[in-house]
Amino acid sequence: MPLDQPDEHQAFGEMSIGDHLEELRKRILYALIGTGVAAILTFAFGFQLIAWIARPLLQAQEALGYPPAVYAFDPTVGFTSVYLRVSLIAAAILASPWILYQLWRFIAVGLYAHEKRVVHILAPFSAVMTLLGVAFTYYILLPICLVFFIGWAGYYPEVEPGDRGLMLSLIYGRPAIETPVESEPDTSALQLPVLQNDPETLSEGMVWLDARLGALRAVIDGEVHTLMARQPRMLQPMPELGQFIGFAAFMGLGIVAAFQLPVIMLVVGWSGLIDPAWVRGFRRHALLAVLATSAILTPSDLLSMVVLALPLYTLFEFGLLLMAWVYRDPSFPEDA
Repeated sequence: MPLDQPDEHQAFGEMSIGDHLEELRKRILYALIGTGVAAILTFAFGFQLIAWIARPLLQAQEALGYPPAVYAFDPTVGFTSVYLRVSLIAAAILASPWILYQLWRFIAVGLYAHEKRVVHILAPFSAVMTLLGVAFTYYILLPICLVFFIGWAGYYPEVEPGDRGLMLSLIYGRPAIETPVESEPDTSALQLPVLQNDPETLSEGMVWLDARLGALRAVIDGEVHTLMARQPRMLQPMPELGQFIGFAAFMGLGIVAAFQLPVIMLVVGWSGLIDPAWVRGFRRHALLAVLATSAILTPSDLLSMVVLALPLYTLFEFGLLLMAWVYRDPSFPEDA
């Protein structure tokens, strides 16, 4: 222990259990207050957040030729499973750097002055890694998962009901065949414009056929609505909004937490708790842990797992470089 820093560790050693509990209580209170402030913001913009989260799903549906729509099969879904869940999860993500900072302040009571300096970069670094985790989930991993699973429905064949079989014909009878009424044929069929995209200029009552979606579209009350869409396949994906929010939230929270790995490794290296040379010997174990984490956080397809595993292992190596850069052997203090 350096001769010019005895009081710091002596004070820490003399702290009673009650003092430790009081410090922990204070840090938990500060973390909850920070989360509450973040929740005020996320609840105020809850509907905008929901629309932002659902956009990759709607884009994937449209790109694959399905009507862009989500459904709710429970009257409480709109508030409990969607609005409330999204707002709370967004508040936890927004406040995560502040929560990590409070955790560090609790731990820093027992550290030297030079070890505490890492707190000046801890919160900004954690905030950057949080943003990177959210961006990676939203712009890379989530679209890949959605295109894979929604697109899989397109491989199912078209199945026409056809004529009733013998048994169904005996039970229900054969469908009646209507005799056409003799009249002059009507050759004035209604023709609608066939467009690849929605018209740039919209007016109330406009109707057109969307060739890309195979859907009948119309302008009603100033908004474009899909009135009817073709059903070319046996399997039609009908995403339920609450389930999709849960799927995206589980993936996003896990990835944001995993992206904090370099932050944790930086703190561990700075405090001298673990030698980076010792950590290098566990690269194989780290790779196995990365693959297991990727398998848990992603759906069951191999592509999503590999897409997540690559950046996670890169973050481990990056964290290892940070550990080696800031590591100080505790047996050789700064003032020695």
